[in-house]
Amino acid sequence: MNKRQFWTAAWTTPMLALGFVASLAQPSTATTANVTCNTNASIPTVIASLPEQGTGKDVTILSFLPEYFSPKDAVQNCQNTAKTLQTLYKTERASYLTNDKVNSKSVVCVVERRGIGCNHDSAQVLFTLGSTVNSSQALYKILGSDFKQGQPPDARTVSRIYSDIKPKPRRWWFF
Repeated sequence: MNKRQFWTAAWTTPMLALGFVASLAQPSTATTANVTCNTNASIPTVIASLPEQGTGKDVTILSFLPEYFSPKDAVQNCQNTAKTLQTLYKTERASYLTNDKVNSKSVVCVVERRGIGCNHDSAQVLFTLGSTVNSSQALYKILGSDFKQGQPPDARTVSRIYSDIKPKPRRWWFF
């Protein structure tokens, strides 16, 4: 074995082993959130149950607050939103919740990436808000705490917010 072959083997073998170990340490992406509408509480709430190391962790995605929805609309929107989000999680198309105006109506929708509005072909409208409602402030208020940005949107400058709703698996590294 010459020097070049020796050094190639000396560097390549540990790197291959490290790559193999890292691939084993990656969590499975096959696990998906189970999204449901909880109507047992006074405020209908969309909840995602995230499988996490054998135990489920429930995370509130949206709460349909009475200041924005009638009791009947809150339950209906909650159920429809949970069903739509469940489908989008299974197809891995759920990425961001955002707000926008579509046909002069304030709406909340799911988009695949930032910068896309609710009128985009790939957007999925979840529900409509009242016509006088500031949709970015409403979305911020009804979002679960795990999905909120640090500061509420400024009504004068923010027309659209994006909230990442992809399940975030934990990564466990052994080194």
